[in-house]
Amino acid sequence: MIAIINFNCLSIDDKDIIEKYVDKDKLESYEYLFSSLYMWRKLNNVKYAVINDALVIEKNEEGKGTFYAQPLKYDKEKLTELVDLLIERNSNYTDRDYLFGDVDEQFIDDLKKYTNFNIEEIEDISDFEYVYNTNDLIELKGKKFHGKKNHVNSFEKSYTYEIKSINNEKVIKDCLMLLQKWHEEVAVTVDKEMMMEIDAIKDLFRELHFFDLKSIAIYVDEELAGFSVGERVNEKMAVIHVERGEISYKGIYAFLNRKFLTESFSDTELVNRQEDTGNAGLRKAKQSYHPVKMVKKYLIKIK
Repeated sequence: MIAIINFNCLSIDDKDIIEKYVDKDKLESYEYLFSSLYMWRKLNNVKYAVINDALVIEKNEEGKGTFYAQPLKYDKEKLTELVDLLIERNSNYTDRDYLFGDVDEQFIDDLKKYTNFNIEEIEDISDFEYVYNTNDLIELKGKKFHGKKNHVNSFEKSYTYEIKSINNEKVIKDCLMLLQKWHEEVAVTVDKEMMMEIDAIKDLFRELHFFDLKSIAIYVDEELAGFSVGERVNEKMAVIHVERGEISYKGIYAFLNRKFLTESFSDTELVNRQEDTGNAGLRKAKQSYHPVKMVKKYLIKIK
């Protein structure tokens, strides 16, 4: 008999339910932040259920299919039962190659220690998250950041700029117009996720205060040069959700990155700038800022 477990489509009203299970003090991956789940809920068809007092999130990602994210606040002694229920539920589907995705090494260790399943773990390298020392990206000291520092100096010397928050319809409209232009210019090289980014960011802009997100918009001669949105996860770490700049302004990305961290997250130790999605250009850009850590994520098959 197939397990009947009702998964609910994620909505704005589910914030308290999700955050009840997310331990932000120990969180490393941005994937489990409610703001992120909500932002990408349409693209990834995000659903959730509480099973045996554990939160189980279901997602669909291009190239991976539908899978369950790492259960949150699960009872290790009842992990076999939980996995059995999910395997049973999946027997009703034929297009699920992976049982779990977005899992960390601790969950893999628990599967090996507390269950007898034969598991196959696959490094999801394109989904590894880049974590940086916040102070490194603010100070830009030393030879390895010499180029970035030059870019910042070039922007500051070349332009008269104004700093704003994304807190009114005019700024939001400007940000969406910049996004639209960016996508039109690079549309042939981006993946489905980036193509759906405009809609996702619109949703985020509508709820900035609800999610307690920080934002910055850089204007040059009353024209938007770049913007970014981020979030403080805990005392130690911040996450950058969105960052886009108009490359005709020389040095905009280096300046935007540094200015946003200085204005909003200077008292954090680390900043998570998410994954590169396997995009070669994005990978090169993220590596050029010299991450101090990669948050590794895995896909899991149960044989």
